[in-house]
Amino acid sequence: MVSLAPITSVFPVFVFSVLMSLTAEFKLRSPRLPLTDVAGAMSDLTFRLESAEQPHSGPVVFFIRVTGPSFEGVDAAFTESTPVSEHFLISEVESVQLHQLVLADARPAFLDALWFHRTFPESVTIEADGWRIKQQFANRDELSTYREFWRTIDFSFDLDRLYDSTSTDAELIGVSNKQREALLTAYEAGYFAVPQEASLDDIAAVLDISRSALAERLHRAQSHLIEHFYYTDLY
Repeated sequence: MVSLAPITSVFPVFVFSVLMSLTAEFKLRSPRLPLTDVAGAMSDLTFRLESAEQPHSGPVVFFIRVTGPSFEGVDAAFTESTPVSEHFLISEVESVQLHQLVLADARPAFLDALWFHRTFPESVTIEADGWRIKQQFANRDELSTYREFWRTIDFSFDLDRLYDSTSTDAELIGVSNKQREALLTAYEAGYFAVPQEASLDDIAAVLDISRSALAERLHRAQSHLIEHFYYTDLY
């Protein structure tokens, strides 16, 4: 029987109030992850874990949102999946289905420790080679502890992106508006060109700030970008 190791750590059924500062996008990989066989068999569909629940005594229940052009074969894939003991189609609207899955295995007791991590999942997508997760963490220490937990039980934890939780995809990650203005102005003026086409004094004059203030903004902006784009190598 397949173990359901990641269930409650990925989607705990409680809410706590913690100021989140980091968002991580990562991939968990292990033969013990449920439903990767279904995602592999139905590669033209997207399988997203919407929630997971467990009664005081009883099996774990998944609610899975399935998106795609055709749902032919989905029922058979769930039926043939070892971790699934029962499954029910709750709704279907155009290209989206919502399924309830009753899993065969109980949640392992050792996962209780993860309930106390200061973290909150935003999305879980089930893929053929693992679970792709977007999750908020209170700080880097929490992320490190969380990562090490999975590695100690032989799960692969691969970090793809790490950025401030307040950032959006349209923003330069971790960079303030003033730092962003300084970076873009310097770039457009040719400060980063080889050979250099503009000096710090030239850029400072355009922005109407001192040379030292400009240098500080550029330094902080570059540090943020390096940290957030390459920090993943530490994981």
